[in-house]
Amino acid sequence: MIRLDRYLCEMGEGTRSEIKEMLRKGRISVDGLTEKNPARKVEENSAQVSVDGRRIRYAKNVYFLLNKPAGLLSASRDGKGQTVIDWMRDREPENALLKRELFPTGRLDKDTEGLLLVTDDGALAHRLLSPSRHVEKTYYVELDGKLTEEACRRLCEGVQIGEGEKTGPARIREAEAVEGCAEDSKAAYFLTITEGKYHQVKRMMQTQGRNVTYLRRVAMGPLVLDERLSPGQFRPLTKNELSALGIGGRGKTVSG
Repeated sequence: MIRLDRYLCEMGEGTRSEIKEMLRKGRISVDGLTEKNPARKVEENSAQVSVDGRRIRYAKNVYFLLNKPAGLLSASRDGKGQTVIDWMRDREPENALLKRELFPTGRLDKDTEGLLLVTDDGALAHRLLSPSRHVEKTYYVELDGKLTEEACRRLCEGVQIGEGEKTGPARIREAEAVEGCAEDSKAAYFLTITEGKYHQVKRMMQTQGRNVTYLRRVAMGPLVLDERLSPGQFRPLTKNELSALGIGGRGKTVSG
């Protein structure tokens, strides 16, 4: 059980002082009865807490799947440009869950699109990003020319990408170019890697004399990009996606 004011603060409904004022004005109820005591203990998963008649369901952590558009920075805050968190909050300013200390799990280059998990669950982020976990990440890659069979073999075995860095084993297969591909795209592939080195995919292709003209992440671990999401759109993870991540019933993603 936790204090009512902490419950509401964690759900992004306001600061402790703001919650106290809301309680004083009778705007908050617990199990159908108006409550004015911020220290009231409530059971997170069973208490019916409402603000202005709007039900607030407790979520220990929150999880969003974003189809990142090009032009956004994969960061929580950055003084040099708009971040994915800024973007999400601008589009749903009334979503209390987006007021939490959210961060993107892993980075995508500014000009790269695709799957990005946004959460406040540090333990999950560590599991997905730890090099020892070898979590697979799959990218749809368009190039300015076709790779030879030998080039594909080298990429799968691992290549030196500079500064003493060598990539681990990868998988690559040819793909059909999607509608709206870059004008200078000549070939398309799906590339699966288990690392996240700086500009890794671009640097890998450059070792084989090819330049990336378009890049989109389509999968990370058990998560697959929802093709119904246009670039810039996002949604909470489904129960099946949460379960696939080993979260079970801990994570909830909606309030109201």
